[in-house]
Amino acid sequence: MPDFDRIDLMNYAMYGNDFDPQWDEIRAFLKTNVSAQKELEEIKRTVPSPHIGKKRRENVNPSDPRESNGGGVEREPRIPSTDPQAKSWWQKILGE
Repeated sequence: MPDFDRIDLMNYAMYGNDFDPQWDEIRAFLKTNVSAQKELEEIKRTVPSPHIGKKRRENVNPSDPRESNGGGVEREPRIPSTDPQAKSWWQKILGE
């Protein structure tokens, strides 16, 4: 049976479950290693779950400037270059 390090235990604490066969080896390791069990409990106490804090916002006000795609930052409209010889970087790459 392979030994697992703290990173493996952290990954199991964050993403592992009791049903996925992918985690069978680490579950067997945890059953036989008391120090690994204690370390896993410590990790679970100190590391937040990846699912905590990812609440969906309900009732979003579409007129709220904080909810716009710009992130509340005012952007100026792009003005094309006045020099007809100037090409944008992608036009140079495409050879246009």
